[in-house]
Amino acid sequence: MNSTVPTAPAETTDPVQPPPPNKLKQALIFSVKLGLAVGLLIYVAKYKVTKEGVDELRKLFNSPVILIAAILSYSVQLTIGAQRLRILLKPQQVHLSYWTALRLTYLGAFFDTFMITAVGGDAIKAIYLARVAPREHRVEAVSVLLLDRLMGLIGLLALAVTVAALQFQRLQSHDETAWVIKWLLIVPGALLTGTMMLLSETVYLSTPMQFMLRVLPFGATLSRAYGSLQKFRDRPGVLFRAFLMSLIVHFFGVLTGYILILGMNGNAEMGPFFVALLICNFVCSFAPFAGIGVGQAVYGPLFKMIAGIENGWVLATVMQAAILIAKAPGFLAWLLSREAAHPGPTAATPLAPPADPAKIS
Repeated sequence: MNSTVPTAPAETTDPVQPPPPNKLKQALIFSVKLGLAVGLLIYVAKYKVTKEGVDELRKLFNSPVILIAAILSYSVQLTIGAQRLRILLKPQQVHLSYWTALRLTYLGAFFDTFMITAVGGDAIKAIYLARVAPREHRVEAVSVLLLDRLMGLIGLLALAVTVAALQFQRLQSHDETAWVIKWLLIVPGALLTGTMMLLSETVYLSTPMQFMLRVLPFGATLSRAYGSLQKFRDRPGVLFRAFLMSLIVHFFGVLTGYILILGMNGNAEMGPFFVALLICNFVCSFAPFAGIGVGQAVYGPLFKMIAGIENGWVLATVMQAAILIAKAPGFLAWLLSREAAHPGPTAATPLAPPADPAKIS
């Protein structure tokens, strides 16, 4: 079905330029996030750390083969994620080279972890994506990042539901794990419903939605971005390919964890371990500082409850270390992007960002 969706008239100013930042607000947000991470780390260190856990942590950090295998496994996630971004951008008439998409993916991953600024990696990736996208399609390109994020979460939860279904009898037979079944129906159902509403022409054209888009700040830009996502309703093949890539991405995510848990004790049962790790990854995907602090607090009880594994904080800590190393090339991507956006001034040309994406691809 090809439907025509009205879009807002093009704005005379560049629609992707952000308003001046509120430095006090940024500092407060950053302080709250940092306080949460540090507070949870102190709690885990005081109440959850055991000598056995410290020994396991030391053993993993003294196992370079295990760490290298985990780093390589996680790096595969980023390389596949870059191709998923390219696929989702094509319907918006934005065609990036794989190298440019990979650079943006690493850049976003780097800022998600190191948090040099008070905003997350997706926001930083949006700024640099807008720089390499054609000017007339910048809003549409940036809007794809929301869909890319949703497809990643849907893939993660779909994999979790599939593995949990195979472990249904085990999970259902214990009171302490029976809740997993209920929430693995509620949360994916809510996320899928929200995604369908995002792509729904009926919701987009509804009177309340159009009213909100008129009165909200930057409403014309929001309406244009929202309207551009309606194209994907007529591109199910693109969404399906992105979904399949998300499944592969998160398979390598749990493989990364499984490599590390084998380095800890070598006897983790794969099914319950996958369920526990996928749930933990979902929770940590909303946490600042790449889940540092939150991961240590969440991994412990969930792995003990679902997979019978003690010292889950050890796995969280080593996974975060491996992921930090795997994301480190994002710093180089950031430097390259800054260099491309701000080439040295010459006598003939003023300092300005390039308009042609091919120049920095």
